[in-house]
Amino acid sequence: MARNSQINDQAAGPTLAPIAFAIGVAVVLAGLIVNLEVIAPVGVAIAVLAAVAWIRGTGRRSRTSAEQKSHEPVATETERFPRNRFLERATLGLGGLVAAGVALPVIGAAVLPIFSGDKRLPIDLGPISAFPQGEFAAATFLSDPKAGEISRRTAYVRNNGFVGTSPSFTIMSSRCTHVGCPTQPNGPIFMQREKFVRTSVGEVKVVPALPAGGFGCPCHGSVFDTEGNRTAGPAPRALDRYQFSIRNGRLVLGPIYSISRVDGSGGNARIHSYKRLGDGEPATGPESLLYPVDPIS
Repeated sequence: MARNSQINDQAAGPTLAPIAFAIGVAVVLAGLIVNLEVIAPVGVAIAVLAAVAWIRGTGRRSRTSAEQKSHEPVATETERFPRNRFLERATLGLGGLVAAGVALPVIGAAVLPIFSGDKRLPIDLGPISAFPQGEFAAATFLSDPKAGEISRRTAYVRNNGFVGTSPSFTIMSSRCTHVGCPTQPNGPIFMQREKFVRTSVGEVKVVPALPAGGFGCPCHGSVFDTEGNRTAGPAPRALDRYQFSIRNGRLVLGPIYSISRVDGSGGNARIHSYKRLGDGEPATGPESLLYPVDPIS
């Protein structure tokens, strides 16, 4: 009777660990596409816990099988390594290799740039006197001189004067936040007043503009006001901005960052800033969680 009870217990206790392990691997793969920072770690945790439970469950069944065999007559031919154990461990190993092969390159691409840092040089736009106070100018420059013309970008620069004792500038990217098309000032551009400023990263073209109606995207109709806030069209957020610094009286651009909106104007504006986001990606709201991790650029 005791022997039959052991056999029944073993047959009635199939483990759910293989199913949980498969679910964990699936969650990891989904996390690599949807959200590397939240969903992928959850999948890794599920897969690891399921794998541990799977291995421990396999060991317990093996010991129970050995105890049963010790009470049974010795067979002429014994199975040294049960087939079910072999299949379980092979599946476990294969699943681990697949998960590692997919996850490690993506995680490496996302994490390594954090330690290596951004190697691009700051962008010198020239002396601050090239940008008269209270006026907008479109400054065109090479964001990566080594890459050449393919890296040419335009920023909308406005000298806000001084806030306290510090110079204040509003510097917005000209790229629409919908799909990255170049926007244009909704107002006159004074080409007759264009000038070229020589800097350490090449020549910068500065063209004064009067965007009384803000900025517009000719591709899909997005419109932004003079602070970069979206006022119409499919763009999901305001125009991105550049960090800046003043070095020896010269205006120097830093990295780009994204913003959801701007309250106020000029040097007294309150900017709701975020890390740099991809084209078409909202900065706030539940839909922002559905986008994958942005590549480091």
